[in-house]
Amino acid sequence: MKKVETIKICDLRIHEHHLEIIYSADDFKFATKIYYEDLSFSMLQERYSQGAIAKIAAHIALFEGMKLCSLFPKYYDVSVIAEGLAKPVVELFAKIYQGVFAQHWYENHVTDYLGPEIISPGTFLPESNPIAIAGENRTVLAGCGGGKDSIVALKLLQEANIPYASMQYSHSVYGKSDFQHQLISGVLECVNPICQHKISVYDDFVEDPFLKLYFPDNSGITVPETPVSVFEALPLILHGGYRYLALAHEKSANTGNLFWDKLGLEVNHQWGKGYEAETLLNKFIQTSLVADFTYFGILQSIYDFRIFKHFAKYPEVLPKVHSCNIKKPWCKKCPKCAYVWLGLMAFCESEAVDAVFGENLFDDGDLLPIFRQMLGLENQTPFECIGEIGESRLAMKKCVEKGLSGQAVELFKREVLCDRSIDWQQLEQQYDGVYHTEHAIPDWIFSQIKDKL
Repeated sequence: MKKVETIKICDLRIHEHHLEIIYSADDFKFATKIYYEDLSFSMLQERYSQGAIAKIAAHIALFEGMKLCSLFPKYYDVSVIAEGLAKPVVELFAKIYQGVFAQHWYENHVTDYLGPEIISPGTFLPESNPIAIAGENRTVLAGCGGGKDSIVALKLLQEANIPYASMQYSHSVYGKSDFQHQLISGVLECVNPICQHKISVYDDFVEDPFLKLYFPDNSGITVPETPVSVFEALPLILHGGYRYLALAHEKSANTGNLFWDKLGLEVNHQWGKGYEAETLLNKFIQTSLVADFTYFGILQSIYDFRIFKHFAKYPEVLPKVHSCNIKKPWCKKCPKCAYVWLGLMAFCESEAVDAVFGENLFDDGDLLPIFRQMLGLENQTPFECIGEIGESRLAMKKCVEKGLSGQAVELFKREVLCDRSIDWQQLEQQYDGVYHTEHAIPDWIFSQIKDKL
């Protein structure tokens, strides 16, 4: 497979309302721009110092550049931002890369590459002293991507009387920014955040036909979206004096899609959302960038199965949510659409779900192979942000009990439901439970939400 020798950060500029980063991959150049609609970088520099903000911008640039590692470069030249980086970030970068890109290795049959060597003619700082957030704001900055997880998380905070502001995020990889924000804003109409913040990422590396034309054998571009979005939230954290960043990540994200014997590792499409990544990012940011900051997945103590159950309590939001990563709001042809359809049909009024999708996805022959994967009838689950095999089986069983029909339902009856070894009661106890460990939810927040989870 064709590879590049060196990816490089060529320039990083901090403008009044956005960051501009220029990258190169050998002779090719690309730009990433990150816009903050209600944020002034000059004000942040005045409040915290130019050096502190430059250091945060350097980390955003470093991790945004990870997407270019889809080209399997030998080196990553970070000379331009080296004075804002300390040695520990090299280890963090390697761990994040290996967790997020395991799927990319698998899809490209690459077994002899563990990431680029990060280089700079200068030396990195031996350590990086974190800054303190100004003020005593206990408002939670809560991410909203517009899906069912987001609305359940926001409703949870609201019902627990925990003050929160929303952070919505658009990215070129998902299409037009204005359309993405419009969809998310529709979801936010169903809750009452104290304040609404918007981040918009424009990225010509993921938009251009570059990969298709010059690297046709490469499976595609991998974007470490969740880890980099945590770094991109830090300017908002400082701007609003927020101490807590809550994203709607659930316990299901901790389970991989398959075990790859050739490298002896688990391949997990959702690794960047999981508890391991959360722990790494939290520790690094607290010790290197912002001392009194906590990032956590507010739904990490419950599985997706239970989230669908909670979501059904808010039927007014059903026509507004969207989760498809191919064509928003729903392409109706991908694993994410199939999975969300399954969960919604299991717990919501089927007529209301029909009104949104307009067709029975259980009867789409193109989706049958995807349903087989979700139900554990193949050697892996689909590479998407979906629940575990047991969760899909439980949801399909509920669809059978509701009298729903379709080819996928018949497949389930024929190849899964007839299996007498499945303990359905045990499965439901597992996936419908609330877990009090393996999450980073601050104690004062967990004490207020645990009875509502």
